[in-house]
Amino acid sequence: MWPFTRRSHESPESETAKRAAEKSLQEAQARNPESEAKLTESHRVKEQLRAHNRANAYSDLIEGIVLGRLNDGRP
Repeated sequence: MWPFTRRSHESPESETAKRAAEKSLQEAQARNPESEAKLTESHRVKEQLRAHNRANAYSDLIEGIVLGRLNDGRP
């Protein structure tokens, strides 16, 4: 049999990858406050856009009714 020796240390690349994975996990577990704030702001802006679009659609409907009545000569 060949006398294989086991390496007692890991390669620098695997150490770097391990540290990066641990850091990523810690950030995910901590729910990075900055990313949480950005996500909350994104949801708020999206909801404001939906409300704005609903208001514009309603305004367009009313405008269409009014202009239609004006063109028909109705009071």
